[in-house]
Amino acid sequence: MGNVSPGELARASLIALIVLLVSSLPYIAGYVSSPPDREFSGALVNVVDYHSHLAKMQQGARGEWRYRLLFTSEDHDGAYLQVFYVALGHLAARTGLPLVTTYHLARLVSGFVLLLTTYLFSAFFLRRGAMRRVAYLLICFSSGLGWLVLLVSPTKPGGITPIDFWLNDAYTFFALFTFPHFCLATAALLATFLATLAYFRHPRLRYLLVGGVSVLVMAVVHPFAVLIVDAVLAVYWLLLWGIRRRWPDREAAGIAVTGLIPLPLLAYDYWALQSNAVFRAWQAQNFTPSPPPGYYVLGYGLILLLACLGAVYVLLRRDQRGLFLITWVITVAVLAYSPLLLQRRMVEGLHVPLCILAALGLFRYVLPAVYRSPLAKWLASTVHYPQQRFRLLVLNLLLAATFPSNLFLLASAGLVAWQHQPPFFYQRAENEAIDWLGAHTRWTDTVLAAFPVSNRIPARIGHRVFWGHWIETVDYAGKKRLVEAFFQAETDDATRRELLQTYGVAYLFYGPQERALGNFNPEDKPYLMKTFSNSEVSLYRVIVRHK
Repeated sequence: MGNVSPGELARASLIALIVLLVSSLPYIAGYVSSPPDREFSGALVNVVDYHSHLAKMQQGARGEWRYRLLFTSEDHDGAYLQVFYVALGHLAARTGLPLVTTYHLARLVSGFVLLLTTYLFSAFFLRRGAMRRVAYLLICFSSGLGWLVLLVSPTKPGGITPIDFWLNDAYTFFALFTFPHFCLATAALLATFLATLAYFRHPRLRYLLVGGVSVLVMAVVHPFAVLIVDAVLAVYWLLLWGIRRRWPDREAAGIAVTGLIPLPLLAYDYWALQSNAVFRAWQAQNFTPSPPPGYYVLGYGLILLLACLGAVYVLLRRDQRGLFLITWVITVAVLAYSPLLLQRRMVEGLHVPLCILAALGLFRYVLPAVYRSPLAKWLASTVHYPQQRFRLLVLNLLLAATFPSNLFLLASAGLVAWQHQPPFFYQRAENEAIDWLGAHTRWTDTVLAAFPVSNRIPARIGHRVFWGHWIETVDYAGKKRLVEAFFQAETDDATRRELLQTYGVAYLFYGPQERALGNFNPEDKPYLMKTFSNSEVSLYRVIVRHK
């Protein structure tokens, strides 16, 4: 698919291992530095979604394959969704590894697969080894100008911070640093494109098989990414039709196979989500809008500028292979602002074609201009500094200019690791109480607690909570108001009883985070019976007849 030599692949593998080691350093610091009264969660950013993924793994670890939402109190049937994390839970149970360890091993393995796939994908478009290496380094390490935005104009309260620091769909390194399913889904996305494009050139069965398996993996891990594949390939096919002025029949066959293979899976997903009222409510809340376009422009920064130069080169050369990269970028730009619930999810994998185009722009325009510049000639004639070395210096400086946001991300994660603060570090007294619930109650016994604890309980013991996730809690906003009122001293007991009875709450978790919500005193309530207590936390069994 790209004439990659074993030596190239070995170098790419070594770089991938270095990148994964660098991405793991803050986590190592978190585990090493944990004080006696705190336990490291295993996450340093977006702990809420991290807990969601561990909750899925908990269900697999207890032998289930049908996924349920544990962050909401409503009873509902499970379905074969979120299979990747449920399967990781089964793997953890089989191997005896802790869930957090299994999670990070999956992050490393899927990250390694992603990086090697990006190299193979880059090699399909770039023939020169130097260009491939530069594109690969950009893919591994680059980000945008968010670091500069924070220095010049810090985000005001209520504003949107630069996407460099929160939109992990948009960057390869951010995906490597956080979630294994992002890595695997993006690798499958790239493999699908690569196999399909290879089939366009040489219609061999093995390319269809690789593409078919890849698109199935992608449909299991990130079903929405099938829309990216289908849209990009369809637009590219239309462009080829217009350029060649004849029906691209080989390409049509390849796209048809790629599009049809995941349809049964997607049909099942649609049925499972629409036939279940709780899942329907979950999906209705799963709205991820794109930020204003300027955030993407700054978020890709120098990469985007160089990619524009690369796109000019492709268009001037009428390079049909390179045209695919431009098609991907433009199609996603439209999808990201289309009337979809998952707008910003459409940028998944976009970092890769931008980096390849950026490498083209560097080698075809920027570096030749630097080599021929008056400054390079003056340095060569005056101080005997060779033009080739000056060109290499500029290349290294430009590469380095794309790294600071990720350095900032690593530094801030390292700072979090050394500060040992919630929610990234747990109080051991709270964990002791949660573990008691895990040992003495059923997973269906709904627990009421403050949000940080509620978000942690399903991840730690796989039990259901009243609320605990912005998207996976049915009527999150309404339940948030109910919880806040519950812990206020002025709320009457009849209102509290009504909440506990209506939603089938079985246990009340009462610790430091709950006390911070109000002056409610559970000790003298006849509908609550204390079942556990330590230095910080008390647990109460609810004694009411549930509706």
